[in-house]
Amino acid sequence: MKEIWTTMASMMGVWAFCQSLLQTVFPPELRFASLKFFYHLFNWFSSYCYYDITEIDGVNTNELYNAIQLYLSSSASIIGTRLSLTRGLNSSTITFGLSNNDRLVDTYNGATVEWEHIVSQRQSQTFSWRPLPEEKRGFTLRVKKKNRQVVKNGRDGSFLTFTTES
Repeated sequence: MKEIWTTMASMMGVWAFCQSLLQTVFPPELRFASLKFFYHLFNWFSSYCYYDITEIDGVNTNELYNAIQLYLSSSASIIGTRLSLTRGLNSSTITFGLSNNDRLVDTYNGATVEWEHIVSQRQSQTFSWRPLPEEKRGFTLRVKKKNRQVVKNGRDGSFLTFTTES
């Protein structure tokens, strides 16, 4: 067991040395360009297409985010394994929703889609006329590239239109 820890410590030392060497030798612009290249290369070989729906669009609340949250509350109550429960002020209705950073698999016209509720901490603001929430929230819709037409404009209409009208 001692040899494993020794080997791992040596590998971490080599990794730290290589990383500092790369940061010293290559300028930030070249590192950024190479990361961008690998990102595009990865997306080209990926079999999935991703759609991001943020809670706040610029300075306004994104209505699509609210509609999807409402749509997923009905699915989450049936399918979900980890749920977020809320009840509004002066309301007797309990609303089910996806927990922070949780996923839900859904099907529409034979195409399987995956929703992920992403919540991350927002960087602190220096000054703003309209204070933003401390957390940045959004949904990511993951669809296979062969099924992306179902999301945009399927034979029975768009999946996004279906989610907003449900």
